[in-house]
This record gives sequence, C-alpha cells and structure tokens, in this order.
Amino acid sequence: MLELVATATIICALVVYAARHFRSRSGAFAFDSSARHEDYLEPGDLPCPWCRAPTREADRACPSCARVFGSPVPG
Repeated sequence: MLELVATATIICALVVYAARHFRSRSGAFAFDSSARHEDYLEPGDLPCPWCRAPTREADRACPSCARVFGSPVPG
C-alpha cells in the first residue's frame, strides 16, 4: 500500500512540474487563444519555426520575418 501511495505522489509531482514548465515556456504559440491568432490560423497550421509567428499552409514565407520555408538553417 505504501508503494502505491509513493508512486501516485511521484506521478502527481511530475505532472505538476511538467505543467508549470510548459506553461512558462509558452509564449506566442499556434494554440494561443487570442482573437488575432484565431482569425488567421486554420486547423493544422503551424507557427514559423524561426520567429513563432502564425502562418498559413499556403504561405511560402513567414509573413512576420520573411524567411522562406524550406530554406536551410544558417550554421
């Protein structure tokens, strides 16, 4: 019984830690609930990989930073 309580406590602590960690890291993400993002994004759209601005599936370049999608990352 003690092992079960200890395991449940550890799992709960990890879930709380993960929730706080991801909440603090999420800035302007595609799943943001602001009206500006909801008007622009459609289901399945992803943010720009460089500046995290919202993009559409039909975009060839980011509307915010103008980086071309599919271009190599400078190294």
